[in-house]
Amino acid sequence: MRVTFNMMSRRVLDSINSNAAALLDLQARSASGKRILKPSDDVSGTGRAMSLRSTLTGIEQYLTNNDAVKTQLEVSTSAMDTVVDKIQRVRNIAVEAANSTTGAEGGAALIAELDEITTSLVAAGNSQYSGKYLFSGSLTNQPAIVPNAACNPPYLFAGNDTMMKVQVSPWTSTGSNVAGRKLFNLNGSAAPAAPDIFAVIASLKQNILDGDHTAVSTSLTDIDANRMNATAMRSEVGGRIATLESASDSLLDSKTSLSSLLSKTEDADMAQTIMDLQTRENMYQASVSTASKILNMSLADYFK
Repeated sequence: MRVTFNMMSRRVLDSINSNAAALLDLQARSASGKRILKPSDDVSGTGRAMSLRSTLTGIEQYLTNNDAVKTQLEVSTSAMDTVVDKIQRVRNIAVEAANSTTGAEGGAALIAELDEITTSLVAAGNSQYSGKYLFSGSLTNQPAIVPNAACNPPYLFAGNDTMMKVQVSPWTSTGSNVAGRKLFNLNGSAAPAAPDIFAVIASLKQNILDGDHTAVSTSLTDIDANRMNATAMRSEVGGRIATLESASDSLLDSKTSLSSLLSKTEDADMAQTIMDLQTRENMYQASVSTASKILNMSLADYFK
């Protein structure tokens, strides 16, 4: 076959273009650190990477849900701690009033403190997180505990008993709120045999005012029923938080494993990539040098 100058020049230019394209590809891989820059680089690897990324996106959403629910429950727990502490203080006041002669002045001081405790309990029951009431069920735009115009019982529950569930892992959904009606035993929802804590405090105040030590002593049973109920609910929420922490740990472990698999699937071997880049640069320079010699040849070169 007769080799012409045009054939040689085309062959040289094709070699330059091929080496330049390969060099650009290796430069892109070196700069990005990725082995797969487009689906055609590795079709099956691209499919695996897309699946892994989808799973990782789901894990990130679960972790976001987990953090949001955990924070809300921790704020609720703080309010519940206040409720338990205040009910315990009510019990201490009842014991003090039942076992001592406080007199009118002492009785007035205890009644004033019970008024302050009632205010604190109402404030705890109407705690908010991100502008939403925590103990109102799904009616998060309105307070859970409101005064009763009829005065008996002194306070009413204005929320509902809806438990709002949030998916915090592929296998776990957790309630993000606490039943305010049960926390305060309103309508006897948690301890049917005992009045709600606000009614108990109102009765205790009247018994102290009347100097009825027997009735004050009897109220300890109702106080204890409310205290045990609030403590049990506080423990239940603590269990939910522990479940969230366990789910979060599992999700983080899965995220680490999947991220490692994704890296192995699409990341470039940087040491090999740099070596290939240096080799391809040498090849490109050689092809350019060869081309400059061949393409600069004149007709006179053939008659030397």
